[in-house]
Amino acid sequence: MKKILTFTLILFTGFQSFAQKKSKGISFSLQVGSEDEIRKPKLVVGIVVDQMRYDYIYRFWEDFGDNGFKRLINEGHFFRNAQFGYVPTYTGPGHASIFTGTTPAVHGIIANDWYDKNSGDYIYCAGDGDMHTVCNCEQKNVDVVSTDGKMSPHHMLTTTFGDELKLFNEKSKVFGISLKDRGAILPAGHAADGAYWLSSDGKWITSSFYMNNLPDYVEKINDNNPSQNYLKGEWNVKGEFSHNLDALLLSSGGSAVKKTPFGNSILKDLSIEIIKEEELGQGDNTDVITISFSSTDYIGHQYGPHAPEIKDTYIRLDQDISDILKTVEKNIGYEDVVLFITADHGVVSEPNELLERNIPSGYFDGSIMKTELLSHLDIIYGKGDWIKNYSNNHLFLNHDLIVEKNINLEEIQRKCAQYFLKYEWVKNTYTATQLNENEYQNSFHSLVQRGYNQKRSGDVIVSLQTGWLKSYWKDGGTTHGSSYSYDTHVPLIFWGGTIPQGQTDRKVNIRDIAPTISTILGTAYPNGCTGNPLPEVTE
Repeated sequence: MKKILTFTLILFTGFQSFAQKKSKGISFSLQVGSEDEIRKPKLVVGIVVDQMRYDYIYRFWEDFGDNGFKRLINEGHFFRNAQFGYVPTYTGPGHASIFTGTTPAVHGIIANDWYDKNSGDYIYCAGDGDMHTVCNCEQKNVDVVSTDGKMSPHHMLTTTFGDELKLFNEKSKVFGISLKDRGAILPAGHAADGAYWLSSDGKWITSSFYMNNLPDYVEKINDNNPSQNYLKGEWNVKGEFSHNLDALLLSSGGSAVKKTPFGNSILKDLSIEIIKEEELGQGDNTDVITISFSSTDYIGHQYGPHAPEIKDTYIRLDQDISDILKTVEKNIGYEDVVLFITADHGVVSEPNELLERNIPSGYFDGSIMKTELLSHLDIIYGKGDWIKNYSNNHLFLNHDLIVEKNINLEEIQRKCAQYFLKYEWVKNTYTATQLNENEYQNSFHSLVQRGYNQKRSGDVIVSLQTGWLKSYWKDGGTTHGSSYSYDTHVPLIFWGGTIPQGQTDRKVNIRDIAPTISTILGTAYPNGCTGNPLPEVTE
């Protein structure tokens, strides 16, 4: 965006010799751009595809239609080297990082759930016991649907770009939706007008954090049993797979739709309804809707990235995205929309599949590490409850016992870190002391540091070798969470009437998305932002 800056400065002195001239003081005028150049979008759409690896764009390209992913890339700007600049690569941290413009070290969402070293309890990233479920249940506004609605973004320590938009203009609307509560709540932020996710019985719910009653149009959707309507007949591709949806509904209930591509479809249906009913982008203010497609993650975990089920899921998702593009174009207009699409993380290939091709990988039992380390510490320091917890590749030591025994904390951290290196599946280890006292520039070390939060992270952090997973996955399926490209490299596309068409191969960070949107909107960056606006989009 070209900017025109005009200053007029006229100074006149009061010297006696110029007394005959009339003083005109100081004159100042400012002009920034033209009306067309500073045009703001009426609607920002942020789409996150849960567990979408970068290579899926090319793997499924020939099977995509012309009006989904292909349209986004052909008409928008495709960043082909977008990376998550931290570990761990999980859903909660991913969504928080995209919309806050920073990393877990700052926004505090260090995992989907984590061990709290002060209370000894586990904390869920979106959990909030002070809230209650809001649904169109038989008894309204009570927790008849388990605790599915006892949620809020209060564990996220920083603002989102939607929060900053609401502070800039309280009349702007911000909504977040997902099959997962965290996929709706963390992107929407603290000041959102609403967030909706799927309950354990397959209906849309929210939290009392946002509202006391569901809008009529959401209740109407629920009354039509959207999940059950999709769980009929077969999900199949001839000659490749077939899954009985009626049996799935009978065994698992309405929420089973999450594990089918039709979970994405009911999410698309809700997003279109919100855009229409809330009249997003149809007034004088900029609005925001965040949409997180989660079925891709459920199916990816169950079948792995190379399964025919994954391919079919993305072909169907392509049509769902096409429907969203048609809706925003019809109701708001291409020129008045800015849309971006990315992923919250990727996924590793199944180790069994890698081993068949002689690619280093394997499975390990994490409990062995904890048990053997405890025995090692008993030998060195005497018997004791030295380990409080080991989860998310974080080791939490018993600080009270360490103080009681007058043991140097840095020393015992270092001994634990060194001990873990004996395992074949461990690549690197890091102590909290190291991460607190040093600033790393090495790519892998810096990724760990950006995912480390001093108040919430453990005493020792373990980084695994490529391709290794816990033995839980040995019988099939896969997961994510590492610092490697299969987990960190994701698509990033910007699309809309003001977005220049093109492709960029330089490395960009996911935390750059939020300041890019903020720059386009002319609002403050999220308050913990460490990213930078992308000039390919903003200039």
